[in-house]
Amino acid sequence: MMMKTICPFFGKCGGCLYQDLPEEEYLEKKKNFIKRAFADYGMAVEPDDVRSVPLHSRRRASFSFAGGILGYNALKSHQIIEITNCLLLKHEIIQFLPVLRQNIKKLGGAGDVFVLVTGFGLDIHIKTDKMNIPALAQLELLTALATHPAVVRLTYNTEPVAQKVRLPLMPDDFLQPSQEGEKIISGLILDEIAGVRRAVDLFCGSGTFTRPLLDRGICVSGYDCARTVTLLGPKGVSRDLFRNPLLPDELNGLDLIILDPPRAGAKAQVEQIAQTDVPKIVMVSCAPQTAARDSKILIDSGWKLKKLIPVDQFTWSNHIELVAIFEKK
Repeated sequence: MMMKTICPFFGKCGGCLYQDLPEEEYLEKKKNFIKRAFADYGMAVEPDDVRSVPLHSRRRASFSFAGGILGYNALKSHQIIEITNCLLLKHEIIQFLPVLRQNIKKLGGAGDVFVLVTGFGLDIHIKTDKMNIPALAQLELLTALATHPAVVRLTYNTEPVAQKVRLPLMPDDFLQPSQEGEKIISGLILDEIAGVRRAVDLFCGSGTFTRPLLDRGICVSGYDCARTVTLLGPKGVSRDLFRNPLLPDELNGLDLIILDPPRAGAKAQVEQIAQTDVPKIVMVSCAPQTAARDSKILIDSGWKLKKLIPVDQFTWSNHIELVAIFEKK
């Protein structure tokens, strides 16, 4: 059964694919993404109920622009669909779109705009290689945009134009899409810390999951090759875990390993973890296929998949995040 869609851009932009499905059917489809991925590696799993985030909760967005049009790309296309509203984005972004569109038209050229809602206002980063106006006019236009009351920082091609407060992240740095989703995942991790004294957070980014553990008195370090790892100070270690994963003798003796790798997964690192005696592992992944591959390595090496929880931070899309909890048999 198809439902009436509530977004006028459904079927045009490439973001939402399943808005026309009844909720029960839609959530089952999301669970099936995970089931099929694990079945490809010979594992039959039954995920928990899907944890969803509310509409208008996504705090960051990436828009494309060209020819005076600002919006999202059509599905599997470079065509830009002009967007005036989005049911997923926070209201602060939606309300600013007319101002952003007007300035992009004046700026001309083609590129991308990254927008992040912070506790102080909007953090905006414009990236483009082509510009249709002289450099002085460009600077005047960008400076005027930066003075808008809603804008807390404006960056152009990584160069700051204006900044009202100091912000630790760039709008295109990795960050969980929504505060609500981040809270769900952090809560699932914190549910597993009973008896944990020592831990590591691998692919930690800026320390989204490291800090809650530190706040609870757990001795934990975060590892990542992203520049944002420096935000953890002495608790952050810069290391390329793809080329230089932590070895078993660096991991043995820990009570908990958390890993949140990118879509490529963490095969090299998981192969080293598989040789350890760490009793508990929590894997966060936005790519069920690579999560299944890496889970297979752990299960074949003596861990039991205790829980598999879908977290739907990508509403109505064909993406699903998951939290997998493993315990040593």
